[in-house]
Amino acid sequence: MPELVINVSNIISPLCYSLIRLEPYTACVHGCVYCYARWYRGNTSIVIPRPRAIQEFHTYARKIYRKGLPPIPARLSTLVDPFIPHEELYRKSLTLLRIALDYEHPIIINTKATLVLKKPWIDITEKLADRDLLLLQVSISTIDPHTARILEPYAPSPHHRLSMLREFSSRGISTAIRLSPYIPKLSLHPSLDEVVETLSEIGIKHVIVEVLRLESHTIEDFLRRLGLELEVESYSLHRVENRIPLSRVSLRARLAEYIALAKALAKHGITFATCKEGLFALHTAKDCCGMYLFRRAIAYRPTLAEFYRITRERGGIPLDRLEHVIGELEKLGYLCGSRLRPYPKRVAKPLKYHERKLLRVAQKRELVTHITPLLDVVDGKLIAKDIQL
Repeated sequence: MPELVINVSNIISPLCYSLIRLEPYTACVHGCVYCYARWYRGNTSIVIPRPRAIQEFHTYARKIYRKGLPPIPARLSTLVDPFIPHEELYRKSLTLLRIALDYEHPIIINTKATLVLKKPWIDITEKLADRDLLLLQVSISTIDPHTARILEPYAPSPHHRLSMLREFSSRGISTAIRLSPYIPKLSLHPSLDEVVETLSEIGIKHVIVEVLRLESHTIEDFLRRLGLELEVESYSLHRVENRIPLSRVSLRARLAEYIALAKALAKHGITFATCKEGLFALHTAKDCCGMYLFRRAIAYRPTLAEFYRITRERGGIPLDRLEHVIGELEKLGYLCGSRLRPYPKRVAKPLKYHERKLLRVAQKRELVTHITPLLDVVDGKLIAKDIQL
């Protein structure tokens, strides 16, 4: 597993703002039946600390701090819950949080676990929050306890996760919910209004949805076992040797719920975004992860969301001008082009590869239309489209 920067891919490179990741352990113990991480780290179930992740982050964060560069918020973590029970013994996530505090590096915690409420973890998170260095994201697929036990048998109950969010919000810490995996007709059970009221009462600032995706040969049976008949569509762009193709719940099956959820959240002052779905027109926040909640200077890399905004403003972008647009975004402060040069090579080099992949995706109709329904390539131009219900 590469350290620090997520691998280049046709989906991650054009869509994700926060590509810095901190993976303190090799495996998770929540037993989620939909586990996404197994596609990237294999089927290993042995939890082993990853000291190299700590070494790499320490070196990188120190250099960024000493150079006075805008930091890219780091995700703790993307593949394995950083606060599994093993953390009480090994304390690798605690070490990463202490490094972030020492070098004033913003951290996005992504967890289902409640260990972070215990000392000394709660103490370090409060110190990070006091310096505006912390965003807490908690993943929940449903607030219904019965369904949650089926989907995430060994994770803390939704009730305990929501209680944790309430506690952090009451301490003035920015909190976000990841409705992940989002399953239409299930994730908003018992009702849209009740879910939104619950999130508002807790003090949630931002909601991210990431629709269910599973192996193509299992997803429909999985949904039927939940009592759902939902249309699915391909998620994988190409067949890859030794990789099982993935499918997800179709846009048609989820879009109306997303629109209703975004509108309901807006009435409570809660922002909304989708994760790796390219539905930029529905987003009510500057970025999908909620990094806008950091009230300090941070680095944003450009994504297709910026290309979408510019195509709306200008009626399209000629493909041979896409690199020029990258230059415009660089002048606006986005982390791309020559702005990457002062950053440590261990980060600057892979981010440059991500930038090149972003451009290649935007130039190819079969890629860009698969990744987002809001962009197309017509007559040598990248153009914006409307969402079709």
